[in-house]
Amino acid sequence: MMKYVFGVLALIAIVASVVIAILKKQEPKERELTQKHFEHYKKKVHRNCNSEEFEEFFAFLKKYPGGYVKRQKGEIVKREYTGREKGDLKGIFYNVIFSNPNISVEDKEEFRIFIVSKGVNGCDERPDYETRDSKLRNRNDNKDEYERKEIGNQGEETVREVLNRLKEKGYLVINGPVLLYDGVKREYDHIVIGENGVFSLETKAFGVSKDGKNKASLFIDKGDKWTLRKNGANRELKSPTLQILSERDHLKNILYNAKEKIEVKPVLVLSNSKLYLKKNIKLDYDVIFVKKLEEYILSAELNRIIPEEQRLIAEILDEHRINA
Repeated sequence: MMKYVFGVLALIAIVASVVIAILKKQEPKERELTQKHFEHYKKKVHRNCNSEEFEEFFAFLKKYPGGYVKRQKGEIVKREYTGREKGDLKGIFYNVIFSNPNISVEDKEEFRIFIVSKGVNGCDERPDYETRDSKLRNRNDNKDEYERKEIGNQGEETVREVLNRLKEKGYLVINGPVLLYDGVKREYDHIVIGENGVFSLETKAFGVSKDGKNKASLFIDKGDKWTLRKNGANRELKSPTLQILSERDHLKNILYNAKEKIEVKPVLVLSNSKLYLKKNIKLDYDVIFVKKLEEYILSAELNRIIPEEQRLIAEILDEHRINA
C-alpha cells in the first residue's frame, strides 16, 4: 500500500513539473527595449506636448536600459545610454520640457535629475523654472540647433539602415563611438570593419529641411570652400575636411599595433538624396551619397583583414571607447 501511495505521489510530482515547465514556456518574455523604441518614444515629446505624453515618454525612459550593449561570450555584461541618446535627452530637456507650461515644475526637475543620473552633461544645476532665466527664455538659437541636430540624426539613421545590411554580410559596424587616445577625444558617426578594410564615416545632411523640401546644390571649390545653394540663395558652409582627416589619423593611431600598415578610409556620406554635388577640387577622402554607400564599401580594396584581426580591431576600439 505504501509503495502504491509513493508511486502516486511521484507521478503527481512529475506531472506537476511538466505542467510548470509548459506554463513557463507560455509566459510572454519581457520585450527587449532597443534604440528603435527610444526613437519611437522620443517623438511623443514636442514643444506643446501635454503631461500625459510627457509621462509616457518618461515612463519608457525609466525602463529603457540604453542603446549601447556590450557582450562577452554572447552574454550582455553592460547596457547604458549612448552618447547620442544623452545628447537627445539634453536637447529635449532644454528645448522641450523646460519651457513647456503643460508639465509641472516637479516633473521637470525629476526628469532633469533622472537624465543627470544617466550621464547627461550640462544639466547639473537646477534651472530657475519659476522665473525663467533670460538666457533660456530667448531660445531661438537653441531651437535652431536642436532642429539641426534632429535633421542630422535622421541622416545617420538612414546610414544605419545601409550599415545593417553590411552587418548581414559579415561586416562589423560601430555606431557613434567616442574614442580617447593619447589625451585626444574624437566622436565618430560610424566605423565599419570588414575583410577589405576599415572605414571611418562622417554623415552630413546638407540641404535637408524639416518641411521635406530638400532640393539643393553643394559646390566644393578651390581653397576648400563649401557653398550650399538652396531656394536661390547661397550659404557658405564650414568645411568638414579637418574633422574628417583628424578622425582618420586619430583612428590610425589607435589601430597602429593591431595590424601593420593598416589603412583607414575616411568617407563623407551625404544623406540628402535630392542634393546636387559639384566637386571642383580633389579631396583626401571620398564623398558618397548614401544610396551608393553599400556598393562603395563592398567594392573597396584597402587592407585584407582576416576575421581574427577584425575582432582584434573591434576589441582595441572598445578599450579606447569612453561613451556607451
